[in-house]
Amino acid sequence: MEPCNKRIHGGNGSGDDRLSALPDELLHTILSSLKAQQVVQTSVLSRRWRSLWRSVPCLDIDQVDFESSQSESLTPQQKLDKFKAFAYFLLSHRDAGSALDTFQLRVDETDPLHIHAGRWVRRALSCCSSLRVLRVRGYGLSLLHAPLDLGPSLTRLHLSYMSLDERFQELISSVCVVLEDLKLKRCDLCFDSITSASLENLIVQTRKPDYGQLSITAPRLTSLRLLITNSSFEFSVNEMLSLVKASIRYRSLDLDATCEDTQRKLLSNVHNVMSLELSGFLQMMVPDMKPVEFPIFKNLINLLLDRCDLRDDFQLLRHFLCKCPNLEKLTVRCCWLPEGSARKEGMAKLKKLKSTEIIYKDYHDIRGLVCFLLEISDCVPKNSITLTKV
Repeated sequence: MEPCNKRIHGGNGSGDDRLSALPDELLHTILSSLKAQQVVQTSVLSRRWRSLWRSVPCLDIDQVDFESSQSESLTPQQKLDKFKAFAYFLLSHRDAGSALDTFQLRVDETDPLHIHAGRWVRRALSCCSSLRVLRVRGYGLSLLHAPLDLGPSLTRLHLSYMSLDERFQELISSVCVVLEDLKLKRCDLCFDSITSASLENLIVQTRKPDYGQLSITAPRLTSLRLLITNSSFEFSVNEMLSLVKASIRYRSLDLDATCEDTQRKLLSNVHNVMSLELSGFLQMMVPDMKPVEFPIFKNLINLLLDRCDLRDDFQLLRHFLCKCPNLEKLTVRCCWLPEGSARKEGMAKLKKLKSTEIIYKDYHDIRGLVCFLLEISDCVPKNSITLTKV
């Protein structure tokens, strides 16, 4: 009889188990693409696979895997207990000398799993100083008791639905010294600044701010994305000369004059970008008052306006485009528009404009916008205007 590690498992019966013959490094790469539960299940394939799961460099522990149809006979509490037992077993039986490169944890339960999920994160962080990627999704979960040495190798940190206070602020500024990519999705942001000398990409989506403002200082930042769902939350961005792409999106029904001022300041602090996306912006010009002066966006090539309020007869847009001398592509998507034709007052002339697109719905009256775009592209024969109905 053939040895166990030479049998074919799921093969075509043509010879040896070629997959098991691969080196550990390559097998670890294959296993790293699987969820943690699947990784452990591979231990039954052969003797060669029996212990590979203990040293896989990427762990992805997901509570959703324990809510499958195979668990329909279990009560919610039994599913929860099974998930907890699996996570503790996986982390406590890991090879002490194996490097952990990536750790992902998704917890969809609320209070019952908080204390356990926190322990799992701390266990993963404390057992390996080489961790480069950490992704955690946990409702109300915090990193309050993370190891003090967290971060010497961490380059990517993605957190969702978590509670973060001033200790997280200190973690980013003083401990995670090589962090390049930070994503905070719908977290409770109970701190007032993000400061990093290494950060290159930042995404922040607000949820429930306990503090009224967040200041961002990251001199190496090249990409910034803000999704703001609460108009009472003020963002301030210190000038970043390396910034190339910025996206600022408002998703709120209670925008007010204070929010308009925040929007003006944000625009002024991202003036060196090459690509800019603005969504949900208000009319930022008050009748009978001079508009706040914007700096010149000398590097701006691509501009996207999405669901912005242009019912001031395009006064803001006209004023803003005057500051974009090198703009090549302009996209206006599903914005609130004035009715009829626009007044031709001090039109901007964009000499380098090559492409303009209007994306609209049935109920949008785009006549005024078309007239406006024809005016700003006058004497620019290379500019093409495209109308796209959605």
